[in-house]
Amino acid sequence: EWESEGPAEGSAAPAWPSPAQPPPQQQGAGAVPTADEFVRKNQHGDAFVRRMGRGVRKAVGASGQIRNQAEISDYLRRPVGGFRQITVVSVRGGAGKTTVAALLATELARHRTDRVIAMDADAELGSLPLRLGVRSEMSLFELAAQRPRSFEEAARYMQQTRDGLWVLAATRGGRITGEFGYDTFQAAFSAVSRYVSIAVTDCSAGILTDLHKGILGQSHSVVLVTPGTVDGALSARGALEWFAQGGQQRLLPRTVIAMVSHAPQIGADLTRATQMLTAWGTPVVHVPYDRHVAAGSAFDMTRLGEGAQAAVSRIAYEAFARSLGDLTPNH
Repeated sequence: EWESEGPAEGSAAPAWPSPAQPPPQQQGAGAVPTADEFVRKNQHGDAFVRRMGRGVRKAVGASGQIRNQAEISDYLRRPVGGFRQITVVSVRGGAGKTTVAALLATELARHRTDRVIAMDADAELGSLPLRLGVRSEMSLFELAAQRPRSFEEAARYMQQTRDGLWVLAATRGGRITGEFGYDTFQAAFSAVSRYVSIAVTDCSAGILTDLHKGILGQSHSVVLVTPGTVDGALSARGALEWFAQGGQQRLLPRTVIAMVSHAPQIGADLTRATQMLTAWGTPVVHVPYDRHVAAGSAFDMTRLGEGAQAAVSRIAYEAFARSLGDLTPNH
């Protein structure tokens, strides 16, 4: 099982409140079912025996681990001048990009008292609202057509999770709304950016479209999500090469790689893959397989396994530090 490397390694995350759940929907011929209807039971990320072992370690005390987690928490509370945009991308679909974006945004929101927003930039039925447990009949299309004069007016087009995270969907009621370009996204983004401290944008798969280039061009830091496989590592390397050669050189020192495991065990040489990718100066965070996250429905942070919790904290720390221009955060 993969563990995160750095200050969050082995750390025990505090108990987090459950995310908001979608309201019950009337089931009819035209109703869109919710993901929770397909989940037999809401599993913990770790098996029972491992959770018990983690409880024993907490009871006897792990001062070094707690100190590292406390340092990360303090760092994530740093004040932000203006706003920061953190963009989550992947070279291809199925990498775990939206899951990482949802976890990252939630982790930031639960540490901060100012506003954090998660924006869905995938018009083709992006699953960000689903993963965050919200459902809205309003989307960035409606917001882009308006000029809200206050956050209260802008908030009418968004939903909020129990962790305090604001969510702007690209779909209406779980249905595809329509294709949009950078101009539409930017109009919606401009309507809310003045009222928030951090925006986490979940892009659709790919990095070469005009929409991707536009969003990346205004980003303060980037999380590049890739499967924890040989093919995934090579794809991530290709993306870094494109950043270096395709006019996005400034993104290289601002990029964090999240290498996601989609199965309990895997045969890839992750050490060599990490060495290959860190040679570009980018930190690599291994996100271990987690049974709770793998269910594909709205997640509950209190049910994440210890390894997944540590990885999420590390990704948030690395991405936030780089968005502030702190390109060599203390490890």
